[in-house]
Amino acid sequence: MWTFEHSVDCRVSRDFAWRFWTDVSNWPVVDSSVEAVTLNGPLQSGATGTTKPRSGAPIHWQLEEVHDGSSAVVLIPAPGAALRFAWKFDYFGANATRITQRASLEGETARDYIAAVAPELERNMPQGMRKLAEAMEKAASDRS
Repeated sequence: MWTFEHSVDCRVSRDFAWRFWTDVSNWPVVDSSVEAVTLNGPLQSGATGTTKPRSGAPIHWQLEEVHDGSSAVVLIPAPGAALRFAWKFDYFGANATRITQRASLEGETARDYIAAVAPELERNMPQGMRKLAEAMEKAASDRS
């Protein structure tokens, strides 16, 4: 199994951060490699969705362990393995949230995917999370 975790502090309320992140129309705004994201139904455990990269095939995923306002897991299945992205939103004050994303690759064939997945995630996750925090802060300031 492989795991990588990164956290960023964001100057928005936890409620605002959660609402921003759970609005999947924000995902392509934050990640320029994403063309579109669809969520099939309400954001709850068991819901499915699709991420369409600008290049490549659509990526199908499922939500697990959604705890409204605080955490969720995005599961991307692969033959004999699963890539999980666990998101956690921690309250750090009225306008302060720590956002943590933990990526893990597990399953019988996880070793077959590590070389392709791990280096890119370890390189891009910190920058992507900083961009997410900046987009949240900008959206919050635009509302005030």
